[in-house]
Amino acid sequence: MFFPAAEGPDTETVVEKTSRQAPSAPAWYAIMPDGLSSECVDAPERPLSEIGKMSPASEKATSSQSKKSNSSSVSFTSTIEYNQTSFDQYTHQVKELCHRLWNPSPQVPQDFKTSRIERLFRGADNRVAGLLIPKRSRSARISAPPIEFLIDRLRGGGFNRVIGIKIKHSTDDEPTQFILRVPRFDDARLDREVAVLRFIRQHTTIPVPEVKYVDFTSDNPLKQCYVIHNRIPGYDLQNRTKPTCYLNLNQKQKCTFAKEFALMLLELHDIMHPFPGLIEASADSDNVQKFTVRPFDLISISGYEPELDLNTKLPFFEVRPFVKDWEPPEKTPPEQSTYYFMMAQFGRWKALELRSDPAIICWSKQYDRLVTMAEQMDNLGFLGNDENCVCHLDLLGAPRNIMADIKSDGSLSITGILDWDSAVFAPRFVGCAPPMWLWAWDEEGEDEKHANDTPSNREDQEIKKVFEEIVGDWFLSYAYKPEYRLARELFRFAKSGIRSSTEIEEVEELLKDWTGIYESRTASKEKKAADTEDAPTENATEGESNGSTEIKASQC
Repeated sequence: MFFPAAEGPDTETVVEKTSRQAPSAPAWYAIMPDGLSSECVDAPERPLSEIGKMSPASEKATSSQSKKSNSSSVSFTSTIEYNQTSFDQYTHQVKELCHRLWNPSPQVPQDFKTSRIERLFRGADNRVAGLLIPKRSRSARISAPPIEFLIDRLRGGGFNRVIGIKIKHSTDDEPTQFILRVPRFDDARLDREVAVLRFIRQHTTIPVPEVKYVDFTSDNPLKQCYVIHNRIPGYDLQNRTKPTCYLNLNQKQKCTFAKEFALMLLELHDIMHPFPGLIEASADSDNVQKFTVRPFDLISISGYEPELDLNTKLPFFEVRPFVKDWEPPEKTPPEQSTYYFMMAQFGRWKALELRSDPAIICWSKQYDRLVTMAEQMDNLGFLGNDENCVCHLDLLGAPRNIMADIKSDGSLSITGILDWDSAVFAPRFVGCAPPMWLWAWDEEGEDEKHANDTPSNREDQEIKKVFEEIVGDWFLSYAYKPEYRLARELFRFAKSGIRSSTEIEEVEELLKDWTGIYESRTASKEKKAADTEDAPTENATEGESNGSTEIKASQC
């Protein structure tokens, strides 16, 4: 949803002076209900069993949104829209949090003494704020003491409140920047967002925000859970007011971006797991952070829906550890197949309807038809190769979550990928949606049906070629074939269910498109089978005729 911009300046700055004391080395802290915990490096989150039951936030808008209705550009009025504390009042709470985190104390590093807080232009899922911390000197000398907190008002999003924080230690040093993200809704799963960020940093070279502080409780000055991470340099590629907007790039920069972006996608495809699901964090007996993959939650209109004894009935839905460098077996067990996943997911959604109200079953017929579609796709071989990889579900449809920077020599580099809360393990074809805005940008949103059409000009043809040469034929098969385009839609409903009349219309359109393809494929398959059967019959008849002739001749 897009909210019109409110009147007034884009940025407001509030300065908070602090006492001058020498800072110490920065470190990680886990914020607990009784204050700051003991110092630790890359502190693991508490196990999910220790974090009360939290229902996940509603799934955010998919990446198929038009670029005009950019969900990451929600205006200042979003605070009013969600009936939350005004920014002027919220500033005092953020300053208090900064004092607790960065003021000198036996538990808090003095390196984080002064901060500037900014309200940022970011995310449809979080209210974002940035924090800046001066870099430590490599020498043994004591660095300059902090002098102020600066708080700037920035644009938030539909799912998170976003504030920027900068910490400055002297008038000469450049401040270090951070982002504060505070979920707008109580059912947000901040623990999963943090887990995914750390997972991507640990297992890829893709630039993502580095989590510095996190509190999953409300026992803090904000009275809400929050996460603080570094601020990624550069601007997103969809912001028309910035030089990094994709449409403003020159041809060389676009080709460079297409190559870098393709390589990042391949990195995600290299990380595999035997089952689809959500990435979560855990800690082993040595407090080393590990990761697990949990089955997708069922989220109805009323929120998270627990399922009792699901594991005993369907072993497929056990929470399983992530194993680095896992390779798929030569023969996939039935319970690891994409077909099994689809059947089980639609069965879970039907069961949820029965549990919710057996007298009112709204979408059971639609689920049955989707099951039939999955069976038909599997019979024709269009549910992929039963491999699951990491898929960022809000990345390929538009460049709003891609940050880039243009260097002094004019070269472009990708500085970060944002909004990883939508990243999951999913069938490989899900992560192969064609990013056709690279070569066919459309303000209203590109139509994936035409992704493989030849661009109208040579420049776009070159960009398309650069991307295709990097990702390879297997990726392009998943990207361009209409059957896999529909398989991606089928996965969406298997993962998230049907929750509105609008989605009913989308299901009907999906089933209509599939019916046309299936009838065409079936007719072609039947014709080929008939031709194959006819060919031996004709040969046999010819052979029998020749044989009988020979026999008669010999008899003569």
